[in-house]
Amino acid sequence: MTDLPANPDRSAISAIVIFRNEKKHIGRCLRALRWCDEVIAVNMESSDGSPEIARGLADRVMHVDACPIAEPTRVAAAKLASHDWVLLVDPDEVIPQALADDIRTAMQTHPDAGAFSLPMWFYFKGKRLTGTVWGTLTFKQRLIHRDRCALLPLCNRISELNPGQKGVRIPHINDNHMQHYWSDSYSDLLHKHFVRYSHTEAAAIVAQGGRFGFRSAFITPLIELKKTLKDFDGWRIGLRGWLLSGIYFGYILASNWLTLYYQWRGAPSERPDEHALPNVTESSARSQPGRVAA
Repeated sequence: MTDLPANPDRSAISAIVIFRNEKKHIGRCLRALRWCDEVIAVNMESSDGSPEIARGLADRVMHVDACPIAEPTRVAAAKLASHDWVLLVDPDEVIPQALADDIRTAMQTHPDAGAFSLPMWFYFKGKRLTGTVWGTLTFKQRLIHRDRCALLPLCNRISELNPGQKGVRIPHINDNHMQHYWSDSYSDLLHKHFVRYSHTEAAAIVAQGGRFGFRSAFITPLIELKKTLKDFDGWRIGLRGWLLSGIYFGYILASNWLTLYYQWRGAPSERPDEHALPNVTESSARSQPGRVAA
């Protein structure tokens, strides 16, 4: 066991990682969060041995029933964190030390910020993408202050700043980006975007007031296809770029058509009541100071 260094001069951070059957990624993700003051791993009924890995690397391991998306569980888990600053990390993401250092520096420079957006690159089959809408540098609002920023339980809508609060973007320098190991195969990508994400995206659109229309059903998918192929250089990376662009086009098309279903059925409220959130329970906590050495 190695003791974690005291850190009285910086704001404490609780990192939250929600996972389900992520044995391949969870260890790498959690080891890269050792600089945080608290690491919380939330298990969504995994059956592949990933909870055992999490118990050796996280400060607290929690349990929640399986959900189609992680966002509602993030809202519930953040309420149980020990610190007001909450860092939201997916199990297939890695924060390199360079970015961790830049986060600490930014927090000292902007102590009154409500949230920080972190640079991110997507990796497909273990390699960084350099084309399509997914293969470009992006910034994600992942470090939030619970009193200054609201977490959202909707697909791909992680958080929003409270009125009067400011967000800060950490600039991308060299390799200080989150490494998002987004997908390991085309079959995994197809399952995520057509079985899971298209439905949850449609529900989120309706929950935020969006409605089905001619433009969203026919024009928007074509515009997005043009963007991913031409504006984001999807065509330049060959067959992979065309395949990924086709999947993105199908995802946008399906999401917009599925708004019809959720308009009829009724989408979840944008601000659900407390009882509507998943029940996150503590399953284990670190009994001694320090974490298992990497």
